[in-house]
Amino acid sequence: MKYKLGSVYFAILGAITLVFGAWEFGATLGAPVTTEIGWLEIPAGTWEEVWRGVVIFLAGALIVVGAFKLRDIHGLGKAVLGSIMLWIVAGCDIFGRILDSIASNEATWINSLDEFLATYGPPYNPALWLLPFSLVIIYFIHARRE
Repeated sequence: MKYKLGSVYFAILGAITLVFGAWEFGATLGAPVTTEIGWLEIPAGTWEEVWRGVVIFLAGALIVVGAFKLRDIHGLGKAVLGSIMLWIVAGCDIFGRILDSIASNEATWINSLDEFLATYGPPYNPALWLLPFSLVIIYFIHARRE
């Protein structure tokens, strides 16, 4: 039963990740898409974002492919690999936010407390939104051992 629910969960998560990856890739290449909606921000403009979009898209593809065979070690491995790819992008986003919160403009070297805390507020990139939902794969890794 848990593998059926897990398959549905990761199929949905993978499909959403695919959409975000395509959206980020398209926004970077100049497609007419919205790049900021409330709490969600799609970064666009540099080649780093092109690669982010490709990595997020391929992570979604691996999660979807692995979701259909979650009980099998190969399917679980694909879902884990896709989640790890998503974690790497999200980790880079978190690291970038930490560095942005410390550095200031040219007048001072370190941000004030208000500016420091303001950098941790929304909008967030898609990888940061998907990060907590992808951590569910850890349960299936531990369930595989049993």
